[in-house]
Amino acid sequence: MSDYEIKPGTFSLFKNENRTDDNNQPHYNGNGKDMSGNDFQVSAWVTTSKGGKTYFSCKMQEPYKKEANLEIATKTHLEPDLPF
Repeated sequence: MSDYEIKPGTFSLFKNENRTDDNNQPHYNGNGKDMSGNDFQVSAWVTTSKGGKTYFSCKMQEPYKKEANLEIATKTHLEPDLPF
């Protein structure tokens, strides 16, 4: 694993190698840090404007937390609220 650390106020984008023909999936995705040092995810789509110019349409969001979602799913399956 690399020792590279993203600096506050920057992000990195990588080509989405798992993208299918679905337009909802981003062409590029990556991670960054805001100016306060908080992590975020970036998604970018290559888009064409009405005037014919190509540009990136981007979205920033909080990072996906797989372990939190796994814990909820596991707890639901192990402790059902059934009356019998």
